[in-house]
Amino acid sequence: MAEKDVTEKLLEDYPDVFADIVNVLVYDGEDRVNAADLEVTGAVSQYKAANVIHCQERDVAKYWKKKQVRIGLLGLENQSSRDPDIALRVIGYDGAAYRDELNQGEERYPVVTLVLYFGTDQRWGQKSRSLCSVVGSPDEKLAQFIHDYKANVFEIAWLDDETVAKFKSDFRIVADYFVQMRKNHDYVPSTEVMNHVEEVLNLMAAVSGDRRFEIAQNEAAERKVSKMEDWLTRRLNKASAETLVNAVESLINKQGLSLADACDTLDYTVEKYLSAKKLLADTATAV
Repeated sequence: MAEKDVTEKLLEDYPDVFADIVNVLVYDGEDRVNAADLEVTGAVSQYKAANVIHCQERDVAKYWKKKQVRIGLLGLENQSSRDPDIALRVIGYDGAAYRDELNQGEERYPVVTLVLYFGTDQRWGQKSRSLCSVVGSPDEKLAQFIHDYKANVFEIAWLDDETVAKFKSDFRIVADYFVQMRKNHDYVPSTEVMNHVEEVLNLMAAVSGDRRFEIAQNEAAERKVSKMEDWLTRRLNKASAETLVNAVESLINKQGLSLADACDTLDYTVEKYLSAKKLLADTATAV
């Protein structure tokens, strides 16, 4: 689990990708945040509960600076599933950052956290982003004194095509994958050049649970390629074909179904099965 947590952060930690995500989601694609103006900051903070010191770690965080003046602290948090307590977690991160400002005695600057939600089956919903939706209120009088805190959740799989096209970094490939999976339940791999090949595949494998990217990730490391070429497309398609063929043949062998009935049970056509079978045969000796 710890390895997964690390690998899914590597891509976003690159300044070009981090700046791109903020520029698109916050500034609608304007080049407001420059990668050169981002500075690494410690992602770990501490808090005390029941006389015990605990650590809490952001996924990725960077200072945004202009001529040595801090404009703000920007944080990214990844979520593959909905978390009803997201506002509680974010307020913990942000509050710790503001406490650091007090302790350091430096200039005051805003702290902004963006939550990237990679789920494709369910939307996050508005209610579960709010602190007040979690803590409730005992009566109307007290409710007037409760300050709400809302998490900035971005549903990556529900971004429109125009927004996805605004990404200039490798994150466009990531966003495109989740949008395709939400719309079509399938993925046609991009052939765009990638600057951070292994990191893209690491992120996709970690947050999607799609084993095709584990296969592609291993081969990318061995081949040391720099773009999503035809060979990668073939191997991603090969992994899909293996899944299809194995599922169909499992029903045939274990339940005695005919090829047509097995395909119908899995909502595949016989033609699709035969096509997948042919693809596996054609790529059996591919390097």
